[in-house]
Amino acid sequence: MTAAVQITPAAHVPWSAVEQVLGSVGESSHCWCRWWLSTNAEYSALDDAARQAALQSDLVRDAPRGLLATVDGSPAAWVGAAPRPDYARLPRTRVLAQALPGTDWADDSIWSVVCFTVLPAHRRTGLATALLGAAVEAARTAGATAVEGYPVDTAVGGRRSPGALNTGTLALFERHGFTEVGRAKADRPVVRLVL
Repeated sequence: MTAAVQITPAAHVPWSAVEQVLGSVGESSHCWCRWWLSTNAEYSALDDAARQAALQSDLVRDAPRGLLATVDGSPAAWVGAAPRPDYARLPRTRVLAQALPGTDWADDSIWSVVCFTVLPAHRRTGLATALLGAAVEAARTAGATAVEGYPVDTAVGGRRSPGALNTGTLALFERHGFTEVGRAKADRPVVRLVL
């Protein structure tokens, strides 16, 4: 029997479902998808509970922050995706700025996919692929002209832990038609899909 996968904007699911995914996996339980949304100072000023409350507040306001996947009705995975200007850390990340010289970081027609969290029981089942496809469609529906990602090129640098792959892999993005537009570091390409 094939599992029933449903992907929904996180603002439209019960908060308890978001908690079940982000609150139970390593770094996600500390970050609450705030890392890319914040400057270093802003992020450091908040503890885990404050980051959690900030995400919950964003979702109550219906701000695009991500999508949640359920499998047979149970919360299973998350993808962080929003208009690129929402992510205050992106233009402040030196290697990204160097990889994308002349970028208009305020261009809200470009969306960014910044992170994936998949519960251990659902890894290697295709959920990240489904989430990326849904994130692209959410961006398209919102009027985006392109979607960017900042994945890990696993062909460079060897094997990594699941936590080190939270921005996705280059192969994942390439399967969706993303192409490399810059490289932040040897193993950190910047990829884009024009919609």
